[in-house]
Amino acid sequence: MGSRLPLYVTDSNVWVDLHLGRSVEKAFLMPIRFAAPDVIIEELVRPSGADLVACGLRVEELSGEQVLNVADLAARYLRPSRQDLFALVLAETLGATLLTGDGALREAAREMGVEVHGTIWLLDQMMAHGIIDGQKRAQALRLMIDSGSRLPKDEVESRLDEDRNW
Repeated sequence: MGSRLPLYVTDSNVWVDLHLGRSVEKAFLMPIRFAAPDVIIEELVRPSGADLVACGLRVEELSGEQVLNVADLAARYLRPSRQDLFALVLAETLGATLLTGDGALREAAREMGVEVHGTIWLLDQMMAHGIIDGQKRAQALRLMIDSGSRLPKDEVESRLDEDRNW
């Protein structure tokens, strides 16, 4: 049997950013698997959680023990939302990488030893796999920023500078 594709657990803001950048469908062309806690999928409106599941997003429900872990983390980390902490607990439990743009959640993940990346990293990976080119990455980033995404300005500017060659 061949190797399994790596698993990435997402929070909602990654999908919202990708939706704003018109890149959701492209994300599912990556040689990876995506999963999210049911509470994250339920809160998504644009894009809808149901649409993401239809594209291949795996729905995960946390066990009672995992929900207690979320409650413990909520007392320790005040800034990430509970829904986002569900994603962190799921990533930790599954030994998966967490994809989030939430700064407080990223910091909590790092403190817990969970590998974490964000939307820009995912766009970089789409480029590395030939799914998009620099022009498409720049277009997606501009759409995200123009729509109010709170991506790290220095990283966005760095990518836009790189993509000017396209």
